[in-house]
Amino acid sequence: MPAATSPGDSVPANPLPASSRFLLLALAAAILFLGAIRQGDLAGYDDALYSTEAKGIVQTGDWLTPKTRGMPALEHPPLFVWTQAVFLKTFGISDAVAKLPSALSAIGIVMLVYWLARRLLQDALAASVAMFAMLVTPYFIKYADHAMTDVPTTLLFVCAICAWMLADSDGEEALSSDARWYLVAGAFTALALMVRGLIGLGLPVIFALHSIAARRKPRWSYLIAGLVIAFAPIVLWYAFLLQRNGNYFVGMHEGWLNREVFGALSPPWRRYTGAPEYAWMLMKSYWPWLPATVGGIVVVYREGYREAYREVDRERRRQLLVLLAWAGTVFLLCAAAKSRVLRYMLPAYPAFAILAAIAIMKWTPRRVVDRVMQGAPLAALLAAIGIVLWMPPTWHAKETRAIAQAHSHILPVGEMVGFYDKGDPRYDETNELEWYGTNVPFILLSRDELEEALNDPLIRVFVTDQATYRRRIQQLPHHVIAQSGHLISAQLNPR
Repeated sequence: MPAATSPGDSVPANPLPASSRFLLLALAAAILFLGAIRQGDLAGYDDALYSTEAKGIVQTGDWLTPKTRGMPALEHPPLFVWTQAVFLKTFGISDAVAKLPSALSAIGIVMLVYWLARRLLQDALAASVAMFAMLVTPYFIKYADHAMTDVPTTLLFVCAICAWMLADSDGEEALSSDARWYLVAGAFTALALMVRGLIGLGLPVIFALHSIAARRKPRWSYLIAGLVIAFAPIVLWYAFLLQRNGNYFVGMHEGWLNREVFGALSPPWRRYTGAPEYAWMLMKSYWPWLPATVGGIVVVYREGYREAYREVDRERRRQLLVLLAWAGTVFLLCAAAKSRVLRYMLPAYPAFAILAAIAIMKWTPRRVVDRVMQGAPLAALLAAIGIVLWMPPTWHAKETRAIAQAHSHILPVGEMVGFYDKGDPRYDETNELEWYGTNVPFILLSRDELEEALNDPLIRVFVTDQATYRRRIQQLPHHVIAQSGHLISAQLNPR
């Protein structure tokens, strides 16, 4: 149903068709996200971690036990790593290919935000505004260039919500609905759980809250089947890991949950500050769309969008409540966890973009929005080209990449390398060494562990910070393999 126009809302001469706006914004997304992945390297924590696991799958053919530092990596579900492995096996092992799943996911998100906004709002112009807001959100752009699970999980959230809306059997679109879309929503929920684990639990919560708020009357047989589809893969995967790895899997997973989700915080009162912390992070970073998004939340909650779209019936307005359930559920799930990082909230960003479009369309004259959206898609396209051509790359692994490449020239593949950097838990540097090299780093977290490793005949190569090299390695018989930045690689001579 088209939006009602206000008196004086004139249509610009030679308006840009909705299809052209969509195509220009989609092209801008493709250029921006695919062009950006050719620049820079992989950051050491999640990027190089996942990519190393995927590289190992390609090299060993073992799809059921991804490994890092020679040990099974059992802390997270494997679907993202499997996806990376497919791309690396198809296109070759490189930084750009490792980031390709995130880039493709980002393009899909931008396009699906348009589709979902148009279905919810019944307005192509408002859908274009939501698509534009999603495309030019700086924080989203940043993580579309990372080999991490956040953007792919966001795509799966959008796909699941779209399927959920297609399964709607209420209102005037009943003839076009199909309860089998509940099965599709369940399938995308299963994929989200297999990519990111706990955050995927937000999707069933969103569906439940929306069903209650919108007074939905689902086909229970399909809805229950969708729930079975959603949870069966993750349950079977963890059952397999438990059967294969036993107590090792339990210990690893308990340790991860303690570090990231349920563990104690210091000071203890920080357990209750998750929501204010995330609100503060959004206030600092979600610009320029934060005011409009907050306004959209107010509009949907208090007015049901009835003032801007008088012809929209009550059932249509209720469907907009899915946006509040979506944004609120992700926010609260993130706030309840121990680890607080804003990128964990990316699955809510498509809802934020649509809410921003709702507020913009309500409080800005339609003719103004229409005129702005005549030029915004082309401006976005030109900006994407400029960013890809002239934005300087960011290098995260200069030091470790140089050392890893030096190792690859002289050390046997798979040789263990001791790593000690002032006793700090620099898993980022060991992940980078493994991704860019052919050896297995063994991280040492104390001087006692370093001393023990120096006496281990199986470890003859050590990468250390310069102070440790001077204090402990320099007086031993050795030769230096490489020095890069603050790190030195030395091979001890046989005794």
